[in-house]
Amino acid sequence: MLDYASRIDWIGFYKKHLNVTRVQNGEIIALCPFHNDNNPSFHAKKENGVWNCFGCGESGNAQTFLEKLLGVSNKEAITILKGEAGIKSETRPRKYTIDDYAAAKRLPVDFLKNLGIKNGKTGIIIPYMDESGAKISSRQRYGDTGSGPRFTWARGSKVSLYGLWRLPQIRKAGYVILVEGESDSHTLWYHEYPALGVPGASVFQLVWVEFLRGLTIYIFQEPGVSGKTFVRRVSEALTNNKFEGDVYTLHLIDAKDPSELHCKDPGKFKEHWQAVLDIAEKIDIDKMAKKAENVIPDAPVQLRQPPEWRFSVDGIFAINEKTGLPYCVCRTPILLSRRLKSLETGQEKVEVCYRRDGEWHTVVVNRSTLFQARTITQLADLGVTVTSENAKMLVRFLQALEAENIDILGRADCVSQLGWHGNQFIPGYSEDLVIDVDPSTKNWLEAYHQEGTLEAWLETITPCRENSLFRFILSAAFAAPLLRIVGHRIFIIHNWGDTRSGKTAALKAALSVWGDPEGLMASFYATKVGLERLAGFFRDLPLGIDERQVANSDFTDNLIYMLSLGSSKVRGAKSGGLQSSQAWQTIILTTGEQPLSSTNSYSGVYTRTLELYGAPFDDEAMARKMHELISYGHAGPEFIRHIAKQKKSDIKVLHALFANDIGKEYKNHLSSHISSVAIVATADCLASDWLFGIDSDVAYQEALKMAYDVMQSLEDAKEADLVERAYEFIQGWVLSNNEQFTNNFRTPRYGYTDTVGRYYVFPQILKEALEREGFSYRQVMSGLRNRGLLGVEPSEKRFTVTKRFGDVLAKFVQIELDRGVEQIELDRGVEDIEF
Repeated sequence: MLDYASRIDWIGFYKKHLNVTRVQNGEIIALCPFHNDNNPSFHAKKENGVWNCFGCGESGNAQTFLEKLLGVSNKEAITILKGEAGIKSETRPRKYTIDDYAAAKRLPVDFLKNLGIKNGKTGIIIPYMDESGAKISSRQRYGDTGSGPRFTWARGSKVSLYGLWRLPQIRKAGYVILVEGESDSHTLWYHEYPALGVPGASVFQLVWVEFLRGLTIYIFQEPGVSGKTFVRRVSEALTNNKFEGDVYTLHLIDAKDPSELHCKDPGKFKEHWQAVLDIAEKIDIDKMAKKAENVIPDAPVQLRQPPEWRFSVDGIFAINEKTGLPYCVCRTPILLSRRLKSLETGQEKVEVCYRRDGEWHTVVVNRSTLFQARTITQLADLGVTVTSENAKMLVRFLQALEAENIDILGRADCVSQLGWHGNQFIPGYSEDLVIDVDPSTKNWLEAYHQEGTLEAWLETITPCRENSLFRFILSAAFAAPLLRIVGHRIFIIHNWGDTRSGKTAALKAALSVWGDPEGLMASFYATKVGLERLAGFFRDLPLGIDERQVANSDFTDNLIYMLSLGSSKVRGAKSGGLQSSQAWQTIILTTGEQPLSSTNSYSGVYTRTLELYGAPFDDEAMARKMHELISYGHAGPEFIRHIAKQKKSDIKVLHALFANDIGKEYKNHLSSHISSVAIVATADCLASDWLFGIDSDVAYQEALKMAYDVMQSLEDAKEADLVERAYEFIQGWVLSNNEQFTNNFRTPRYGYTDTVGRYYVFPQILKEALEREGFSYRQVMSGLRNRGLLGVEPSEKRFTVTKRFGDVLAKFVQIELDRGVEQIELDRGVEDIEF
């Protein structure tokens, strides 16, 4: 702060310039002069004069306040402050006089004085007069000091056309030349051309058209964006006010404007200017009015400025209804880029772009958020300078911007999930679909990108495909998008085994098909809700989850069922109603040092899971390469581009062929496992042909061999049956506790056995044994009864029989142990064991 700040009475200082409403808690509170402030939002420190506005976001010290308010240079502001502090200024800033202006523009001083121009305190004063010659406004022009504005309006001024008092001469000429500012008007008047000045490229007002009725109009277009804006704004006003005359545009090649052309050679100005008039270009004002303006050249979208509003790289500005002067509404340039409609919910959203820290950012926003003052403040978290004070004005601007550009703003479809959307697929095969994701999901989306080349990726991956397990895991990544085409249910591939066997490396290789494997890999160290939402986002893409050992069995069983359902849980929304749910149809790839299922896992877990034990790499060096991949994200999109060209029926036929061949070879295996292996084999065959350059017949045989290798390590139907596994447990438990059934002196008693080998077990004892192992007693008993292994008819509701034990009638579970053993022997060829 200035070293003389402590000598200034800041309350008195600000009262000179502002409508101060109160002073409290060491702050001076007033109406802000820099925006249309109805609720005092200007706050200045009583101790040092530092200020900020909670409405428009402006801030600074007393020096910047004076520069902005009075339009003075920094030196002039310091001089004023020194005067407030009682310090005499050593030097006075040089005034800009009418003589300086005349010399700069090469115009006679007397000619300028006849126009009412005179010297002011620090600059020249240019009066604006109406048709009668009465002064309605005045504008100050200052020298080019290198800082501060060159123009300011006097207090109470109302923006108007410059030169209205010359309308009689203009109408007599029958045409008018519209130029920007006063100096070009002075030049043309000096050479006796009819002209009117517009004080700014984007301030032409609708009511001014009435002054131009019956005239031919020539609009002078300066180079650059400002010139284009000027032509469009005038054309727009003429069109909206139904102007019927001819309109032309004028251009200069060797000069910026008429003033510069005159300064180069005043004697030849008329000759040059007449040549310009002779080649004037007639324009269609209706078409010109609809053209977008390149107001901010680096903006992602070019839009027309709505009436009474202006936008630029400096922010959003509203035009004061009384004065016609712009005032800042928001310091962040924010534009609408397109309208979006969600394919999933049908809701319409808006894509917004805004400039922050010199860069443009894009975000998708709900219309209900963007067009309400109480919710648009959420954009403040993204860096937009919107507050509760300026929110209403910003909403008005965006509404006007949309209305003005409704024909320019395109409409596109947006989605919040990857994968198939009709015939389009994200990533790799989409035309104009826009991804609309929550900020928390953005990192996952960004992981779906490409690095390196497809050729480099193929060179690294090809040698590893010699290992059938690696090949199967890799091919599963290609197979995930095929599930929706074939109508296949979701399933899980779990690779487990000892540490350092390359499980994680193989998973990374599979995920590298679609993007950055490090960014795409999830962990079992997550909540079920988190993994559910991730599956919903990935949708038709593989979901990779590493490190099964960090989760317990109950968690994994529930997780398998939840993920295999293919849709998120129905949840209530905070605002009432239900949250929108997500659906997916994919392959989940998991790894761990332990199996995913356990002895007591439900049969559904076995049918939905392919558990593959072993190392996916033949050598550790190959595994290390998967952790160092620098090329990724190419193979998946390329695979999808081929899929999109295929008939869906051809893919279904190929899957059926693989399922048939695998089923013939492995008749006793689960049909669900056969179908799942077949879909991966289908993907392997197609990828071999399209990406790895293998002949289609050879590709089929190699894929079939891989499928056979995998099937050998999978459980057959019996092993996957929960009741069978429970019955095997009961057999082992009964035989290992035989004395509890046969020795009358052994306690506790579990029951007894009869002479033909039937065991009768106390229900509570058997229930405790089963539940200790995690089995459901009721589910197991129901299964055993239905298979005739409990000594009761399958049609009966009970599980027990009543028998006399000593002198007491009691209920027992009758286990047909011999019958079960005989059946197992028939099924599996188990040899007799003698004791």
